[in-house]
Amino acid sequence: MKHIVFDLEFNSPFKINRKTNQLARGNTIPLCPQEIIEIGAVKTNDKIEIEDTFKIFIKPQLYTKLHPKVKKKTQITIEELYGGFPIEEGIEHFKEWIGEEDFFMCSWGVDDINELKRNCIFFGINTDWINKCCDIQKMAMKHFNLPKGRQIGLKNAVELFNLDIDSRFHKALNDAIYTVKILKELRKN
Repeated sequence: MKHIVFDLEFNSPFKINRKTNQLARGNTIPLCPQEIIEIGAVKTNDKIEIEDTFKIFIKPQLYTKLHPKVKKKTQITIEELYGGFPIEEGIEHFKEWIGEEDFFMCSWGVDDINELKRNCIFFGINTDWINKCCDIQKMAMKHFNLPKGRQIGLKNAVELFNLDIDSRFHKALNDAIYTVKILKELRKN
């Protein structure tokens, strides 16, 4: 069975307090508090070897200004986003890339799976294809015998497995590749 290991980057609303010039939470749409702006994914075979990769920017429709913290963390530019696809088209490209074979959707933590479903539902996109899911972060926490409720970040897990850090974190495709490397390490044990 194939594994589709994916990572998402999100944007959220913000405002600047004019009196203090401080960043503050903006007006969030409760049914979609975070909007997908980038999808990165890796397709693997049964041996967790990379067969193909996928990367796409999603043009924001809800939160059209890039949050300063997101911009700094991801280094995504507004020009890249406006050159991207509307979410409906982006998800369609993603599903076409995944193909018809049976697969597991894998991500680092449950946030990406939950936000993928939430964004799809909000924009009227069918979610039937998101059914078999795997949380690699939870597997890593079990591997390292971390107490319940204590999470491990992707970068910390990469370091604990002594994997080479050869790409920036917080780029969707890079993070998906790191997650595949961790999954491969977990399968060895």
